[in-house]
Amino acid sequence: MKKILIFLCGLFFSYTTLALEFTNTKEYNIQKKYVYNTPKIMRFFSFLCPYCYKLEKTYDIRNLIRKKIDKNISIKTYHVSFLGGEFGKILTKTWIIAEQMGVEEKIIMPIFKGIQETHTINNINNIKKIFIKKTGISVEKYNQFWNSFFIHILIQKNNNDINKIQLNYVPTMLVNGKYIIEYSTLEELFKKNFSTKYIQLVRFLLLKK
Repeated sequence: MKKILIFLCGLFFSYTTLALEFTNTKEYNIQKKYVYNTPKIMRFFSFLCPYCYKLEKTYDIRNLIRKKIDKNISIKTYHVSFLGGEFGKILTKTWIIAEQMGVEEKIIMPIFKGIQETHTINNINNIKKIFIKKTGISVEKYNQFWNSFFIHILIQKNNNDINKIQLNYVPTMLVNGKYIIEYSTLEELFKKNFSTKYIQLVRFLLLKK
């Protein structure tokens, strides 16, 4: 019983310390309307967003969350379609296919690099070529997924979830259906230890009501 009380006291003081360190309107904002029936952590990005690429390249931001946050916490990464017109939609479909195949780690950085640095990816054929090359899947399997009605349904769900939040910029993270992390402010305030503070803020918001 004594050990449990010590643990709870430690948790309380840890949360209180973080509450004093992180402030609304700086490191995070509060959604005007609570979003129901969504994952605890919702990450939004675009392959066409330079800052999204910087976060992945500098901090390995997606894996950072996956490794440091409790595995029981539901986490979902969304690619948005409101950047890049039709090409943005193609990239959203590509990301969803990669998720369904479980090959996100193989394609995320090559696609980012091909778009943002080498400028070798700018159409549907480039996407198909790099996807097959980096994952090792067959053309037949790729086409099967690309033409799948199930993928079409997942794209609709992806877009509906984004519309619920009325999202219009990336990178963005929504925690507990209510709190939006301000990446640029957080990075500016905690330049030398961004990764540590980022995870602390996510944990703090997961506990915040």
